[in-house]
Amino acid sequence: MAEETEKKKYITHDDLRNHNKPGDLWIAIQGKVYDVSDWIKSHPGGDTIILNLVGQDVTDAFTAFHPGTAWHRLDGLFTGYHIGDYRISEVSRDYRRMATEFRKLGLFESKGHNTLYTLSFIAAMFAGVLYGVLACDSIVAHQIAAALLGLLWIQSAYIGHDSGHYVIMSNKKYNRIAQLVAGNCLTGISIAWWKWTHNAHHLACNSLDYDPDLQHIPVFAVSTKFFNSMTSRFYDRKLTFDPELCKKHKLPYRSMSWWEANKLTVRTLKKAAYQARDKANPVVKNLVWEALNTHG
Repeated sequence: MAEETEKKKYITHDDLRNHNKPGDLWIAIQGKVYDVSDWIKSHPGGDTIILNLVGQDVTDAFTAFHPGTAWHRLDGLFTGYHIGDYRISEVSRDYRRMATEFRKLGLFESKGHNTLYTLSFIAAMFAGVLYGVLACDSIVAHQIAAALLGLLWIQSAYIGHDSGHYVIMSNKKYNRIAQLVAGNCLTGISIAWWKWTHNAHHLACNSLDYDPDLQHIPVFAVSTKFFNSMTSRFYDRKLTFDPELCKKHKLPYRSMSWWEANKLTVRTLKKAAYQARDKANPVVKNLVWEALNTHG
């Protein structure tokens, strides 16, 4: 319930949490309450990120993901309410203290020479891969080229990751080119899709409901909570756990090491690929088909 104190209108955190539905989306930043119901349609970062945080204090998330020029836009969204029981948690205090120290040390500053070295290294490896594959007939040369290609993909992923987070090149145009080359061209991952999901991951890190990096059903479950089905706030859909699908394709219910999990994944996908390509005895509706068509 809102109340006036010294000409200021106040609401509680409980009141704020009630404003979390389409058409009624409120957030709080530094104790002031903002209505983002209409702004969400124009938000450059998309609507999903805001929907993950409505009804909450988002001071740290706003500060971390926006430049200083974004603060003036908040004035037009202010509801006139303040959070009456606003307190800075110990976690937020520690985070802000750490971020301040990192800024003083210059850890957030762009270091273009490091990026240049990495890009040069990637270009050299790519040239080596082309030479090993196109100019050599030796199996050993092809194996070395394959190893170089794997290392190239790893380094490209780092460049795509860092350029997707912030500007690591001399300007935004070159940074965009680095994103497209490292993401879309070299690793085959849409940089736009990656930024969409990865930003949400950082805003709701390791949350089963909100973090898309944990929501891998029906491929595998990172928590026993997925065995009861749950709703993904990021994808805005229910993740239905289907025990019959697991039994049908002999997918085990057990915890496995990283190596075992990857071996099982590769073996399962390889089997599904062979089934799809077997013209003599095709199994069109195999595991992959069933997972995509019945579970999306």
